[in-house]
Amino acid sequence: MTAFQENNEALSRNEFLVTELLKVVNSIPGFIPFKDEFQEKLKNLGSVLQGLRPPRVMVIGRTRCGKSSLINAICGLRVTEVSDTKPETGMAEWKNYYHDGSDLLHILDTRGLQESQAPRQYDSAKTPYESIMQAVKKECPDVILFLCKAEDVHAASDKDLDECELIVGEIKKLYRRDLPVIGVLTQCDKLAPSRVPLPTDNERKNRNVQEQVQSFFAFLREREGLRGHVKEVVPTVGDAKYEDGKNGLILPDEDYRWNITELVETMIKHTPREIRGSLARMALITKFQLTVARTVVTACTALCGFVSINPIPGAAIPLVVPIQTFMVMYIGWLSGREFSDQTVKDFLVNAGIGVGVNVGVNGIADIALKFVPGFGTVLAVGAGAIATQGLGDAAIAYFLPLPEARNTAS
Repeated sequence: MTAFQENNEALSRNEFLVTELLKVVNSIPGFIPFKDEFQEKLKNLGSVLQGLRPPRVMVIGRTRCGKSSLINAICGLRVTEVSDTKPETGMAEWKNYYHDGSDLLHILDTRGLQESQAPRQYDSAKTPYESIMQAVKKECPDVILFLCKAEDVHAASDKDLDECELIVGEIKKLYRRDLPVIGVLTQCDKLAPSRVPLPTDNERKNRNVQEQVQSFFAFLREREGLRGHVKEVVPTVGDAKYEDGKNGLILPDEDYRWNITELVETMIKHTPREIRGSLARMALITKFQLTVARTVVTACTALCGFVSINPIPGAAIPLVVPIQTFMVMYIGWLSGREFSDQTVKDFLVNAGIGVGVNVGVNGIADIALKFVPGFGTVLAVGAGAIATQGLGDAAIAYFLPLPEARNTAS
């Protein structure tokens, strides 16, 4: 079996687990304590499972506004080509960003609005709008980044706003979704005084950046079709130089990016909770990875505590073990590992929990992964919750081994 097949099998097994647990809980009489809380925790885990796919980010804006540069800056790799003179991006298409073999991000890189000449890359569509909509009909974005050069906020931006408003409206008709739109000011370093790099303590520079942010936000909010979608405007600088070749890393001495982490954090804040874990995983923002991991540990601990305190009549499968298995898998996935049984096995061996233990996955009928003999079968009052919390803390310390994570686990 290939790694891809193993990952899909693990995902399917955990989706099945959540579904079956919900069925069992729904059959419990309403007067049983904590039933509603148990159902809510299970629904939260279901949302987490839905978010295991990579997030889809749509990037639109005027020609030469820095779309490709921003995409590279977010990914920290050369994933798109950047031209110094002519428009580069042709056909709008979903591009996958991989890191260490993991599919972390899908980005829709689009033709520039108000282009004065055809892009270098071929596109059968006659207009940027037509090109964008062809791609949108294949996959729905999770968030839209609407870019504008900081110096162009007051320069014929009405036509750009017209296009953005039309695109957002069409997506709503197609998918019945109110997508968040985040305004992004690019090339903020070119605002006067232009020779002052960002970040800076220069009051004039900072004042000019904030004035452009406020103006762009006001323009976006004036549009009826955008008012309910626009969340914030984030000023950025996406400039950096990369190693030669595809997926070349940023050269340490040539990294001029600014406010990119803040942009990703804004995306996480305003996107559906289902994909926040994917965004945190993609951007390697430990603060958000830890927040999501702790949320999952809390939910799994509560579920295991409920199972331990309230034995469910007719449940023929051990419930604590698969919940714990899912928890470890997900924390490993947040750190960039595969969502697979192998991730759990590596954790048990390398973290010293299950050295020498034969860890195997039984069939769906059992839904059991034996961590340590007897570990997941203890259903004494409170034991499941205590064991789950400890296991979750250990997984966070192992997979997200930064000082904050270690302090949390200790």
